[in-house]
Order: sequence, then C-alpha cells, then structure tokens
Amino acid sequence: MSFYCGIDLGARESQICVINKRIKKVLELKVPNKLEAIKQLLEPYQAELEIVVESTFNWYWLVDGLQAAGFKVVLAHTLGLHLITAAKVKTDRRDAFALAKLLLAGMIPTAYIYPAETRPVRDLLRRRGWLVQTRAGEYGSLRRLLLRQGILSRQQQEIKQADEGDLEKWFTHELVRLHASQELERIRLYSAQIETLEKTILAQAKKEWAFEQLQQLPGIGPIIALTIYYEMGALERFASAKDFSSYCRVVPGVAQSGQMTRRGRGSKQGNPYLKWALSQAAVHAVRCYPRVRQYYERQLQRHRGRARQMVVYNIIAHKLALAIYHVLKERSDYREELLFGR
Repeated sequence: MSFYCGIDLGARESQICVINKRIKKVLELKVPNKLEAIKQLLEPYQAELEIVVESTFNWYWLVDGLQAAGFKVVLAHTLGLHLITAAKVKTDRRDAFALAKLLLAGMIPTAYIYPAETRPVRDLLRRRGWLVQTRAGEYGSLRRLLLRQGILSRQQQEIKQADEGDLEKWFTHELVRLHASQELERIRLYSAQIETLEKTILAQAKKEWAFEQLQQLPGIGPIIALTIYYEMGALERFASAKDFSSYCRVVPGVAQSGQMTRRGRGSKQGNPYLKWALSQAAVHAVRCYPRVRQYYERQLQRHRGRARQMVVYNIIAHKLALAIYHVLKERSDYREELLFGR
C-alpha cells in the first residue's frame, strides 16, 4: 500500500487524514457524515489505499459502505489505542493523523468486523437483554412501593402476576395506586416486546446447526444458546479453545511483578455478553445437572475465602467455554469428557 487513511468518526462529521509512506499528508479535511462524499474524496487513492476507522458507536454505516465499494478497511479496537486516549492534547485532526501513522506502522490493534448480514439479529438479542434488565428494575420498583406502604407479605411471584384488581387491594391511596398502575403498564409493555423479539430471533436461529448443538451442553437453553452463537461471530477467528475462552472473559488475569504473582485479576477485554451467558449457564448447570453439582461441591472444598463460590462458578464457565469450542469446531455432539475429562 502507498497511502494510509485515518478517519476520526464523529456523530455528525468525520476528520479524514491520508498520508503516504513518508508520513506526508496528502489529504486532510473534515467532512459531513455522508457516505458518497467520503467515497468520492478517497476514490483517487483507492487502488493503493488502506483505511482505519475507530470502533465508535456509529461505525456500521461507514465500514459497511466503504467495504461494499471495494475499499480495504481496518476497524481499530478502542481500548488499545493508547496513543489517542492517553494524549495530553486531543483534537480530531491529531486523532485522524495518529490513526493513519499507526496504520502505516502496522500497530493498529484490530477489532472484529462482525458480518453485516447477522449483525441485526445480534443487536436485537442485545436489545432483548436490555429490556429484561429494565423490566426487572420495574418489578423491583413495584416491590419497594409495597414495602413503603408496609406490605411485607407479598412474594416475588405474586408481584409478577399482579393485575389492576391486586393494586386496588394493596394500595388505598389513589395517587400511590396510579404510581403502581404505571409500573404495571411498563412491565406489560416490556414483556410484550420481549416476547416479540424472542419469537423473531428464534425463527432466525432455528436455521442454524450450531443453535441446536449448543443446547446439548449442561445449563444452556435457547436464550443462552442464542447469545453464545450470535456474540462469538466466526469461530475460525479463534486459533484455539484458550483464545475463545479468553474472549469470553472466563480466564482469570495474572498480575506479575518481580517475585510476586497474583491471579484472578479481572479485565474488561473480551465480550461481556458471552461472559454473562456462560456465567448463567454455569449456575443453571450446577442447579440442574447432578454431575456438575458434584464437581461444584468438590471445588468448593478446595477454595477458601468469601469469593469462593464466584471462583468455582467461573471455573465451570471456563470449562463450558472449552467444551463449546470443541463441539462447534469438530461439528460433533456434546460428550461429558469435554467438560470433565476422561
């Protein structure tokens, strides 16, 4: 490549900087976020041009559009761009120039460009997760409202099944009842949207071989299988089961200095949705599968401290990640030795 382009992508405008191999700027300007305008600017250099875009919240349209037009595009991993994030003086011009220089030097920490055709399904699944969390907050708000009125005897299941008649019995003051009624309306709205999303996503997933295969593993039901399948992307991008486990955030970090080594240090690198899915699968597996429960209890005896339950659940989540990798890599059925060894 003879030319290297850094694009600092903003919400409404983007700063573009194109340099040559001698780090001389051949193009530098700020343009509105219009795909055709950006393509026209870069077209004269296209045959010998490589482009880097930082993985900001709105990168989809730009990366997809440039790739569709035949440009070579690299997506930069935000966390690794210390040259930009740690800079004392930070401007759009400096950021775009720094991106272009890092690309020339081969020092861009790359992020995975998730396939555009399945990206909407993954994003819908993430939206479903947000709706479930938000609905849980509404349930909690309704429960706290009951507690403030001195109503202590209502169980969680009763609150989840409450209707307008129950509110009439529970709350005597009309304004408190209005408050509770609006909580109930939001819960119903979220529940209806969650149901619609689940039906739509499941209809897509049933076409995929891996979706059924994942549900053979202990603790993995339809929603967790969906999350794992659509969050991991192409399995081929992981060189080994260890790499896949690390991406799932189930491998403990290590902090080492001199003679001191400390394991268990957390890291924000990797996929938080896969971390959630495997953690949930570990809990369900311990609860519902006797052999996993026996393994869990043996491990508890080997660990000490207040966090030992969390540690053991993470060990099981790690084992599940390794088993998932081998099942999908080998396109085989789940076997217990994948989880427990022979």
